[in-house]
This record gives sequence, structure tokens and C-alpha cells, in this order.
Amino acid sequence: VHIQGELELIYDATPGINPQGIDSMYEGCGALLNTDLTNKIAIVYRNTCDFATKAYSAQQLGAIGLIVINREDDVNFLMSASATGDGPNVTIPVVMLTQTDGSRLINEMQNGAVEMFIGNKANLFSNDLGGDLDFLLISPYGTANSMMDNGFDLGIQLYNYGSSVQSNASVTVTIDGPSGNVYSDVEVLPTMNHGDTVSIYNGFTYEFNPFVWNSSYPLGEYTLTYTIDLGVVDEFPFDNVFTSTFTLTDDKISYARADGSGNPVATSYTALSTGPKELVSCMFYENKQIDLGLSGVTIVPHADTSINNLEGTEILVNIYEWNAGWTDLTDASYFGQAATNDPFSGIQILYSEAHYPLSNDETDDPVTIPFTPFVLLNNQRYLICAQTYDPNVSFGIDNGLNYSGELNVRAAPFHVVYVDRTNITTPPGTAEWYLTWDGQSAASISLDVFDANLIGLNEESVINGKAFPNPTNDNVTISIEANGNGMLTVTDVSGKVAMNQSISLVNGQTKVDLSKLDDGVYIFNVELENGKTSQFNVVKN
Repeated sequence: VHIQGELELIYDATPGINPQGIDSMYEGCGALLNTDLTNKIAIVYRNTCDFATKAYSAQQLGAIGLIVINREDDVNFLMSASATGDGPNVTIPVVMLTQTDGSRLINEMQNGAVEMFIGNKANLFSNDLGGDLDFLLISPYGTANSMMDNGFDLGIQLYNYGSSVQSNASVTVTIDGPSGNVYSDVEVLPTMNHGDTVSIYNGFTYEFNPFVWNSSYPLGEYTLTYTIDLGVVDEFPFDNVFTSTFTLTDDKISYARADGSGNPVATSYTALSTGPKELVSCMFYENKQIDLGLSGVTIVPHADTSINNLEGTEILVNIYEWNAGWTDLTDASYFGQAATNDPFSGIQILYSEAHYPLSNDETDDPVTIPFTPFVLLNNQRYLICAQTYDPNVSFGIDNGLNYSGELNVRAAPFHVVYVDRTNITTPPGTAEWYLTWDGQSAASISLDVFDANLIGLNEESVINGKAFPNPTNDNVTISIEANGNGMLTVTDVSGKVAMNQSISLVNGQTKVDLSKLDDGVYIFNVELENGKTSQFNVVKN
């Protein structure tokens, strides 16, 4: 059973903007202004009125189905309609998509007509071989960096949906950039009966050669393309070609795509049904580079400035070390797999910078928050988070790339949102991490990076340091991988010096009295007699 038709967004004359920043006219609760939906699949946003009202209105104009876009990235509930009213009259199928998937559809519709198939196509056609976005490997970064030297693996999973045996099929994968083709590989598939699956991944029977960076590759946008060829005409060719883009830069790293200036693209925002007291959008990054420095973080803040102000709102950018003892998201010690251990227990705040937008013009635009340059440690995991306590402010996400393959094949995290609607805690508590890891959107956050060797800053001059307990009340113990004398300078997030004092490390530790400091986030800068430095953050409450 299936339906197939062109998508059309339904609308009425309802004025205003809903809490998610969408025009209320697209909720389909009034008399529709669409003229004819015959043989089309209608799209509408969830919010004010009954699902049946939306569905019956579209049905009366000839729609063969309705897609409801949720206001959150969640569809884990049952759509229902009352036994009275329009409910009994609805005969078309109604499905719900997450806010992220729905935004992706809407964005695609802006490029032209989009036809959608909803249902089960197994045995529907004779010749039908296809792939699946949920198991497709793309570039690990939408914005990659020329200093990266480890490349990435490629892979796809194929299914024979058709009733006929396929014995001449192949898959070609190419990468093309500003100078032309930089990668091409072909895998010839084995004979596939109806219902057969073939996985092409590194270490499997069938595999593509890895893509390896070359220092001669020019900066700019690259297009990755998978093309499935049956050797005969595919009767359902819509899942035969998959494309994905990434941009090579010399000073940015992001899971989001890059705009013309290299800054992260935002196609949507972390829209939530009710404003939280605290909202945090985080990018996971595991550094695999030697002597890679960080000088700032770029984010995309959002507010409906027709009714709220972004100007003057406090926005924090926090950098955490993540030292939890799990390998990937399939590890038994990762709580997302119903384990008993807490992976977020190993989070240690390193740096925090505050930003106060100078005007409402900053909304929806990339904003760079500079940091005192420091070196990212090799093989260290980090969480880079944008944080607000203003319920009217949210942060950009890029729905233009699908990282589901990263989750399902590589089991790699990359984007998580934290929401606190009840209390405020720093660092965030596990119970309020929201959506776990989202495979279908990326935080519009980019790292502003540089070659640390160019300014004489490298890992040899930087020492690991931390403080405990953290957060703390009055006393804190500094722990640094060194011994001897040095100078401690403590500044607040605005850069104002809060205290200076000499320290002496014995067995790598010394105690510091913070009783005279106000509550807040402080940056500890330690410079030892041998010139080596350590920097980390301490929260006093």
C-alpha cells in the first residue's frame, strides 16, 4: 500500500507567528487558500487545532495524504482526533515528521517541485535497487579543514526492493571539487535476489577505498555523489543517486555546511514547544590533529525580534573536556544504550566566554566569539556549547546534511541539545539532555582554528590542568601535570582580573582559596617558571 504525489504546503489567512517562529497561516486551522490539492500530498505544521481539522480540509481539496511537521524533534506519540467533528470523515493517511525532517522537506520544496512516495515499495516494481540515507556515509564535517590529514571512509547499504534478480549492478562514488574530480571508485555488486542487502563499508567484503586529503586540493566546496546502476532501467530511480556537499577551509571546522564566508549555515533553529529556562546546543569534537589551535567559536543566535529583543541578551559559549570512558555510542557505558553508567560524568568545563549582542541585527547571522588562543589536545574529546537562559532565544541548526549514517554505521556523536525547564545547573545534568544525539541536523557551530606552530604555540608548551571540586564553594585544588613554582591569574568571563597569586605545585597539586570571589565562572591561567602554561575554567557557587 502506498501513495505518491507532489508536495504542497497548505495555508490560510491566520495572522501572526507561532511560538516556533513559523507563520500561523501554515497550521491549516482556518479556511484553506490553496486552490486545488488533487493527487497531491499536503504538508502542514502542528500546533493550534485538531489533526482531523487539518486533514479533512486538505482532503476536501483533493489531497491524497497529509504530512504534519511536529514542533519538536519527536514523533513518539499517537496523533488522535475526537469521535465527533471532522475525525470520522478523514479517509486519507496522515503521518508526522520531526521538526528537522519537516524543515528539510520545506527547504527542498523551495528549489522546485518535490514528489514523495509514502508506503512499502517491496515487490511493487520488477527492477528496483536503492540505497538508504540512514546508512549512507558522508564527509564527517560539513566544513572541513585543510590541516586535517586523516581523510574519511565511504560507504552505502543497498537493497533489492524489486521482484527481479539483479546480477549486473554496481555503485560508483565520486568527489568533485573546485579543480575537478579528486576521487572515484566503483564496486561491482554480487547477484542480489529480491530482499537481499549488500553493505559496502570499510572492513566488509565489499568496500570503497578511503578518501585521503591531499595538500594540493584547493579550498572551496566539494560534492560527494553515490550513483547506483542496475545495468537496466530502474523503475523507481529516486533512491539511485545520493549527493552531499562539504567545504574545505583553512580556518574552520563544523558539522554544519559553510556559507560563502566559511561560517556555519543555519536552515532552522532549536524550536521547542515551551521556552526553557536554559537551552544549550552542543557540538561534539574529537581532535585528531597535532598542534591545532582554537581562537574562537562561531554560532548563529535566533530570536523573533518583532516581539522580543536579542540585543543585550547574555549568550555563553562553553568548552568542555569530555573524559568519559566509552568508545562510541554502542559502548555499554554509554547511557543512550540503556547502560548504568553516565557518559556525561566526565565533562569538565575548560573555558567560557560571554557574548552580549550589540543589536537585534545579529539574529540569524553568524557571530564569532573570540577566545584567548589555546591548543586543542590530540585525541581529546570536547563539547562546544552555546548556552542561553533567555526563553526567547535559540540557536541555529543546519538541516541540509543527514548524518544518520554517522550514528548507525560509525556510531559517532556530533550534536546534542540540553534543555532545563525546571532548574538551572552548570554543567548540565544528564537527566535533561534532550533528543540524545540527533542524526538529522547539525548545530550551526564552527571552531575557528589555526596552525599553532605558526605563532609558536603548540602542545609542548601547554600542560593539562584541571580543578576539583568543580563547581566549588570556597576552596579548590589545582591539579597540573608539573611541579615547581608559577603564577596563577584568575579572570572573570569579561576578562577582568579577579586575583593574582604565586603558587607552588607539589606532586602536581596546590590548593587555592576562592572565598573572596563572587559566584560565577572564572578562567584560571597558570604560567610556570619554565614558560609552560595551563588554562581551565572553575565555577564558584
